[in-house]
Amino acid sequence: MSAVPSDTEYSYLEDASSSCLSSSYDSDCSYDDSQVMATTNENKQSHLRLLGMQSRSTCGYCGTVDGSRFLAMRAVRLTCDDYQALIDRGWRRAGSLLYLTDHSDACCAYYTIRCHALDHVLSTSDKKLLRKIRRHISPAVTTNNDLLSRVCEIEQGGNLEVRLEPASFSEEKFGVFEKYQVAVHDDQEVSRQGFRRFLCDSPLLFQKLAQTEDQVLPVSGLGSYHQCYYVGGRLAAVGVLDILPSCVSSVYLFYDPEFSYLSLGTFSALREIALVQQLQCALPNLQYYYMGYYIPSCPKMTYKGRWRPADLLDLRTFKWIPIDRCLERIARYPVFCTFDPDVDKLAITRERKDQVLDLVPAISPELLTPEQQRRALEQMEVLVDIGGLFGAPTRIASVSGSQLTLISDELEELALQTYVSVGEQLATHVTLSL
Repeated sequence: MSAVPSDTEYSYLEDASSSCLSSSYDSDCSYDDSQVMATTNENKQSHLRLLGMQSRSTCGYCGTVDGSRFLAMRAVRLTCDDYQALIDRGWRRAGSLLYLTDHSDACCAYYTIRCHALDHVLSTSDKKLLRKIRRHISPAVTTNNDLLSRVCEIEQGGNLEVRLEPASFSEEKFGVFEKYQVAVHDDQEVSRQGFRRFLCDSPLLFQKLAQTEDQVLPVSGLGSYHQCYYVGGRLAAVGVLDILPSCVSSVYLFYDPEFSYLSLGTFSALREIALVQQLQCALPNLQYYYMGYYIPSCPKMTYKGRWRPADLLDLRTFKWIPIDRCLERIARYPVFCTFDPDVDKLAITRERKDQVLDLVPAISPELLTPEQQRRALEQMEVLVDIGGLFGAPTRIASVSGSQLTLISDELEELALQTYVSVGEQLATHVTLSL
């Protein structure tokens, strides 16, 4: 379910989280968040540290050595509402690292996918899996056809226990993760630090929910969670989830290979769809299950399209389009395409730069007219360590986007990339820093 399913990309994102701009200005700043809070007097507002465009590495999906690039930010703090807005523009997170693929120069096409959880109907293969789980775990006989009822019967009638808890580190979880990485991804360099950073620590600010006395919910608020699956008292799998205003977003799933016969990867997806249905009674806007990226060129990632109805995100219009319509265009333009019927271009390749700007507005500042660029820079405020730029003691100052030009053209371009990729509302109301 993860946006980071392979050991190759997992390691690359870990390295990239501490990377810096290719200029002389180091984005791994010398000041910490306490200094920023002293400057802004705000600790409940999102704070995003801009890391810039990252250099290429081997693609974890297609194996291309000179793979895709991505724009990166480090989320020091991030409200659930702001992260919802970001993933609805194609961003994903791995720990505190936020990243967005540069589709103008990518080896694979990454489409954010979501399932309409409230309208999901169990397929024949879904029912077959649930019967298998029930045979191994629960003697209960079901008479229900809906997913939530079937899942509840399995958990109540056997030795499967599912616990939803705030994301946190434990040796038990790390032990399962280590076994999973070694057996499934042949990763021989698993570390507790990496596990904490990417799957336990979260920048999301907990948002408490108001509940009535007659509501019994598995969570007390929005934020990052671990959904833990216990079989016979043993931890068998952990799903890393973000519960957001409009969706349950799957971050990663790892399991103990000893329990592979239960197909817990697939079962966890059904269980997470059921979680949306369970939460929706108290959260009317929470209707979707986000599964990360759908990557047509990678068979290991196309399985996400099996849970219907589903949509893919159009990175030109930022609208959600039914997947069946999308697959027709993907078949014609396999490298990358927009699903906007008014745009009918050839597929992008690295040799066809002339077609990039019409198709991908997610990152490029060149899509803004000079007047729009000027207005965008005037609206933005960025925290900069002015002292650090010139080798002096730390001195944090709030600088307008327009003033970044006086520091370097690269920083101005980064500000414009941020404005285009996160949208005007986020670019102008969250705390941004370099």
